[in-house]
Amino acid sequence: MRKSDRDILDVFVKNRKEGVRMLFDRYYRPLVLYAGSLIDDDTMAEDLVQEFFVRLWEDDYLKHIEEKALSSYLFSSVRNSCYTYTHKKDVLRRRVDYTAIDVAADTATVLNQEIVDRVTTVIARMPEQTRKVVDCVLMRDMKYQDAADELQVSLNTVKTLLRNGMRILREELKGDEELILLLILSKSLGD
Repeated sequence: MRKSDRDILDVFVKNRKEGVRMLFDRYYRPLVLYAGSLIDDDTMAEDLVQEFFVRLWEDDYLKHIEEKALSSYLFSSVRNSCYTYTHKKDVLRRRVDYTAIDVAADTATVLNQEIVDRVTTVIARMPEQTRKVVDCVLMRDMKYQDAADELQVSLNTVKTLLRNGMRILREELKGDEELILLLILSKSLGD
């Protein structure tokens, strides 16, 4: 016989281990399916739901929750975990800290001079102000405000020109592995 949410919460208060097991048995699969529909990655969906159950095990989140709110709480928590995961993944995809990435020696030997030449050529063809901003921010690792001060333009102009420069690089170098190209851009050309 399937236990009600009230039964599960009562057991949780008395015996957390048994309560979490009952909660897991009842909600794990639906939560994984829900998470999978939000992030379109079944393996990561399982990981996020498992991490959520670990947090339930470690903390007293459920001690004061009402029976009527349990299901909503579980699904909302998993949804929030998925959104946090997606947001972090998107932030990492949009902004790579080029100076913090250290190209290993064996990877560096794979990097092709032809690609370096292509990157250099693309940068050289950029409009003058865009080229200067790309040089300041990516090559010389200047902060946006420092680049704006040096070039005597506004901070928003630096951001816009850098975004335009990155768009040009992506378009011109389409088909190549962007991460490697950007590593070359930030390391090899900056030396």
